[in-house]
Amino acid sequence: MGKNGHPELLLLLLFNAAVQMETRLLLTIYFFSKELTWTDARQFCQTNHIDMITWDIVDPNLLTTWLQNQELTEIWIGLHEDPEQLSAWRWINVKTGEGLTGEDVSGSSYWATQPKTDYSCGSYNSARKKWFGNVCSETLPFACYDDNLVLLTENKTWEEAMGRCREMSSASYKYDLLSVTRPTDFSYVRDRIYRATSEEVWTGLRFLGGEWWWSDGETLDHQEMLPDCPSQWQHCGMLSKNNTANWTSGDCSERRNFICNYVKLQEDHD
Repeated sequence: MGKNGHPELLLLLLFNAAVQMETRLLLTIYFFSKELTWTDARQFCQTNHIDMITWDIVDPNLLTTWLQNQELTEIWIGLHEDPEQLSAWRWINVKTGEGLTGEDVSGSSYWATQPKTDYSCGSYNSARKKWFGNVCSETLPFACYDDNLVLLTENKTWEEAMGRCREMSSASYKYDLLSVTRPTDFSYVRDRIYRATSEEVWTGLRFLGGEWWWSDGETLDHQEMLPDCPSQWQHCGMLSKNNTANWTSGDCSERRNFICNYVKLQEDHD
């Protein structure tokens, strides 16, 4: 199914304006009015986007308003009963792209009623503002999401990684090594690098003139997160797939994977 139809376009524009975590990290929601089973809907999302939406990706109030305005009542969301623990409902695990997360949301106030035994897939009802359990073979509209991050599993030095990101730029999009300032975004980025073939990936952090800077020219808000006087070679910032520290410093000449982000350039209109 192609990306077409007014419902999808309207939701895309809504979330472009409303779900911007930072100018450097942007999430975009796509709604598809074609009805699919839960499994087929998720497969479509994973093939064409990142995955099906979950509650930490969307603003529920904005989602509800949009669906109500379009007179659309129910859509599939990334919620599923744990096959190994009956009555435990979990969000899909975007990090692995396969299983479910560890968070059990069975007791959430969003539930309308306790789902029946054979109802294993979750949907959202905009009229009642509640989650429902459904038979997974039922067909419903669904929503996927994308972001503006690109993980490259090429091993480059920090300088080479920055050059590789920037060479992807075009007349419409500007690419660079990832710059992200809000601490609340770190866990999202860490989940996005799970496919990296190196333990750490380069980001746009660089130590210059006694301070840590992002590659886009912004200073790091929390300088204390990294050494204020790093050793001679530990002047480049990276993010680990498994280390819970937000950022670590590394030897800029070492080769590892890296993550870029892109922004759409403003078009000139006569």
